[in-house]
Amino acid sequence: MTHRHFFCLALATMTFASTGIQAQTIVDVNASQLGTEVSPRLYGIFFEEINHAGDGGLYAELVQNRSFEDDAQRPLHWTAVGGASARLTTQDLLNARQAHALQLTAVAGSGIENDGYWGMAFRQQTSYRLSFWIRSAAAYKGEVTASLLSHDGREMGKTVIPVKLKAGQWQQVRDVMVKAEASDAEGRLRLTFSQPGTFALDVVSLFPPTYKGRENGCRIDLAELLEALHPKFMRFPGGCYVEGQTTERNNLHNRFEWKNTIGPIEQRPGHLSVNWGYNITDGFGYHEMLQLSEDLGAEPLFVVNVGLGHGWFQPYDQLEDYIQEALDAIEYANGDAKTTKWGAERAKNGHPEPFGLRLLEVGNENANFHFDNNRDQSDHYFERYIQFYRAIKAKYPEVEIIGNVESWGTDEPSWRSQHPVDILDEHYYRSPSWFEKNFNKYDSYDRNGPKIYIGEYAVTQGYGVNGHLTAALGEAIYMQGLERNSDIVIMGSYAPIFVNEHNPAWRPDMIRFNASESFGTPSYHVQQIMANNIGTRIVPVSASGNTLTPTIGHRMGFSTWGTKAEFRNLEVKDKDGNIILKDDFTPTPTATGLVSGGSSAAFPSSWQSYGGETDGRRRTQSRWAFEGGVLKQQNQRAEGSVLLNKTTLGDIYTIHVQARRMEGNEGFIIVFGAEDDENLLWWNLGGWGNSQHAIEHMADGGKNTLAAARGTLEEGRWYDVEIQVNGTAARCLLDGQIIHEFSLPERQSLYANATFDEPTGELIVKLVNPTQADQPTTIKLGNKRATGGRTIILSSNKGSDENSMRAQLNVAPIEAPLHINEPTSEVAFRVRPFSLNILRLKLQ
Repeated sequence: MTHRHFFCLALATMTFASTGIQAQTIVDVNASQLGTEVSPRLYGIFFEEINHAGDGGLYAELVQNRSFEDDAQRPLHWTAVGGASARLTTQDLLNARQAHALQLTAVAGSGIENDGYWGMAFRQQTSYRLSFWIRSAAAYKGEVTASLLSHDGREMGKTVIPVKLKAGQWQQVRDVMVKAEASDAEGRLRLTFSQPGTFALDVVSLFPPTYKGRENGCRIDLAELLEALHPKFMRFPGGCYVEGQTTERNNLHNRFEWKNTIGPIEQRPGHLSVNWGYNITDGFGYHEMLQLSEDLGAEPLFVVNVGLGHGWFQPYDQLEDYIQEALDAIEYANGDAKTTKWGAERAKNGHPEPFGLRLLEVGNENANFHFDNNRDQSDHYFERYIQFYRAIKAKYPEVEIIGNVESWGTDEPSWRSQHPVDILDEHYYRSPSWFEKNFNKYDSYDRNGPKIYIGEYAVTQGYGVNGHLTAALGEAIYMQGLERNSDIVIMGSYAPIFVNEHNPAWRPDMIRFNASESFGTPSYHVQQIMANNIGTRIVPVSASGNTLTPTIGHRMGFSTWGTKAEFRNLEVKDKDGNIILKDDFTPTPTATGLVSGGSSAAFPSSWQSYGGETDGRRRTQSRWAFEGGVLKQQNQRAEGSVLLNKTTLGDIYTIHVQARRMEGNEGFIIVFGAEDDENLLWWNLGGWGNSQHAIEHMADGGKNTLAAARGTLEEGRWYDVEIQVNGTAARCLLDGQIIHEFSLPERQSLYANATFDEPTGELIVKLVNPTQADQPTTIKLGNKRATGGRTIILSSNKGSDENSMRAQLNVAPIEAPLHINEPTSEVAFRVRPFSLNILRLKLQ
């Protein structure tokens, strides 16, 4: 890592002159022609409570299950110690909002412990603020000792709290500071009692120092990662989290209801997020989200429920309560503290001045395909939408209304209604190559229609483990297109932001964390670099010499995905019909064992196995064996590991093989056009739960589907597979029937855009190279001349390189001066492989 970063720095500080590097790509930047304004709202953030993003994450509370509501039968995350006994009670509760409390029967010196969200991070010489509610069955006078424990039970700090309790009365102990005398990443909280007694406890809370010192605030490192993005807006609270989901034992009330999330934390009942599978305290509620938006300098964007959710809906002609809920939310955010009910409530909660809510989204992913029912959460969406629109505009005409369009199943979502709308919310979860291909997506959008908000986007196909560089560069290319078209695309936000490494319900995410550490993925760094170097005016750019002729490798092999499979009778012929590879998979004295990850010397040297586990998550290892004339892959859990033959096949060849699926949910995979395990084509037969066949292209760690057709495979049946390769074109046949015919598409070696930053007077040129080759480039500035500047470069040795908790800065940006010998209208710049490059040029 040190060597790679040194190389980046050395490259970034090179001296550039007009007669330097011989450029292959020409980037013409008309630096004297300033175009339309870059949208001042373009880059924002989208917070959703998913992956423990809030509770156990951004929300700084350290105690998990602080109100004892996570389970109706037992106090999860709490353990009685020292001879005490603990159980849940529903008797004589703190208030009507709490459904359970903890009943503790203690002997002297005994008590309870909480293990937090997979541990509590304590830092030496840091004080933690403790509060709790307590009721004693009988009058009690004694001491409660609050101790901070290490992961192995050592006491690292304590505070002794004198208490005097009246029988049967709840009393709050608050603002008790407990100082850690040592550090531990996975600590615990213990409360012990000096005298025996029977107590009820509720709302036991422990807070570290918080971002901006907010009393019910955010974890500092995570909030600072958001602050570094300089977001122009913050969308919240979701996502599917807004909608909720019904089950046999839950109803629509597990959706987000903002009025349950404000005020003192003991007055917040919390709720189960059925969508993402854990209980929410609602401590990070509507008020806190508005407050965080303000603290970040971001405009708040609130998403309201339109009476739709997963598995439930309110009839569209009975929406009065939902509409009033939206109106009240606006009043809470904006209403006068003295003359409005909800404005007064906001002031009571510590914020007399309005928050200035001007963006409101009506529904989340609720305008899909089934408007006559709720199969995809779309029941009569437009009839619902217009009721909200009219009510909000009548009372708050300044609020901009965002409407939903299709969220999946099409690359061309549209507003299928005549109703007025200010902004449309488009969502794209795709592959790196999809984002790359859509660099020009918005060039031809209708400028007379509604503005566009890309509310959710991310590479979710072919992203590696945590999200690799190739995925991030695909997103960067797409963002270049957003910038160039920000007269119509006025807002965009990556999704999701956060994941607690102990609860990855969705991946990838751009910020990963545990109780004590956090880091940004390459996608995070792309978001930060792009947002912090956006400029104010679009500058016209054209590029030439950056078209790549597609190439493929010359090896073949096999793979599986969650299935045991077998292969036999392999034969590969060249264009003249000559056999260039034949294998009947017969065991030999030197080829009788299993191979795992290419580690077995007994496996034939003509085959090489790739893959295996990375960070405990990636590609469960295959176990290949030669057995009785059959090649067997015997690990049903294996996903994507490949076995490649070392024979070079040329440009034109035909593969014949027989294959069958044995156990598992999918089929089998034939690999061809392979260079290595990250650059190949494969025919995935019976993929996606044995529902379709598809050609997938892996390039530099990214994956893209080139052709697909519906199809299934019978278990245990031998199929004849034939793949005819002719350069970069191929035909694929199953039992003699043509399933796919395709050619590899062209791609670009370099993507460019430019803006001018009026406050600094700098020209900002952004260059993305998503390929594995250096790209010599000349930037032509027309009648302007560059005198110097600086560069910010995000790159790595491989597109598949990632960050992890063990290597948090494996892929990270480097900033350095850009020295130019003399003023020049042509700046030569060698663009590194797999890189995002920002050049901030001073002009004369």
